[in-house]
Amino acid sequence: MTKFKGILPILLAVVLIFVFTACGQSKDSGQINLMTWGGDFIPREIIDEFESETGIKVNYKEVTSNEDMQSLLEANPDQYDLAVVTDYMVDILRQNGMLEVLDQSKLSNFSNINPVYQGNYYDENNEYSIPYAVSTSFLLVNPEAIADLGADPITGYSDLWQEELKDSIVVVDWSVEVMGIVLKSLGYEYNETDPEIVEEAKQKLFELADNIMRFETNTPEDSLINREAVVGFMYSNQAVKGKKADDKLEPVFPREGMPIFIDSFVMSKQAPNKDKAYTFLNFILQPEIAARIADITKFTTPNKAAEEYVSEEYKNNPMLNIPDEVAENTSFYINVADVLEMYEHIYSEFKMR
Repeated sequence: MTKFKGILPILLAVVLIFVFTACGQSKDSGQINLMTWGGDFIPREIIDEFESETGIKVNYKEVTSNEDMQSLLEANPDQYDLAVVTDYMVDILRQNGMLEVLDQSKLSNFSNINPVYQGNYYDENNEYSIPYAVSTSFLLVNPEAIADLGADPITGYSDLWQEELKDSIVVVDWSVEVMGIVLKSLGYEYNETDPEIVEEAKQKLFELADNIMRFETNTPEDSLINREAVVGFMYSNQAVKGKKADDKLEPVFPREGMPIFIDSFVMSKQAPNKDKAYTFLNFILQPEIAARIADITKFTTPNKAAEEYVSEEYKNNPMLNIPDEVAENTSFYINVADVLEMYEHIYSEFKMR
């Protein structure tokens, strides 16, 4: 034991130096930690410009689902500053006490947000979230290919069950969306919990199995572009990209209605770099920056002040600026937490067929 006496103070000093250094790096460092969707959801060129202008490094973590972001944030709330999550997940994280109440005095550009996209069910007083991107889900179809298969034209979800469409449909890979298609085709609302209705939807879903050739969340439009599929259920920005790549593809706003999503920035209650996170949020909220993001990502911008800066192509695209009568036939997925486990169980069984 005696020969280690001189070493112990040295070891203690090394440990203390390491701890103090680590704390200095995690607390108010020259960086922010951001997580959200992949696929250039927040364009790299915008992040590069922010880093160049401010000297603040952005550590960007890509994830594949809202639930993954929830798990990461709840497991390590002091490792993330910002996340961009979908409306229903804002509601869940808010109720779970994971989110910081945003200091509006540090958000000089928040007034640029269109009031239409404020005060919704998940954040009624605009305390926890800042709308970033608005999207809908609908059908993108190849009318010529559908006719060649001998199927009737697609006007809504119920048309997807035609036997002529075997191995011809691509859908986003999320149980709530897929169950939503089925429920709407049966005349019900999203996220039904009545056991009899859920069972009816389950049996109807299983009847669709033969027609689905792929589950794909990030780039479902590619399956239509390369002619593997003739129908796709996808997000509006994906449909825009698909139409641009192949002009034969056409959007179909289902007669039964379609979902709308608002992806929003939220701040972890234990965010290590809050001041720099506010700097990033104000940068993103600048009208010219928001307009460039909308043009690049093909999401509808909630930034009212950005509308004068977006391209003419963007302004004239009905998939981004949807007609009023279509907009009136949209609705949120509400209370996702109440149905997720039940729907995931059904969906897992369905995908194994």
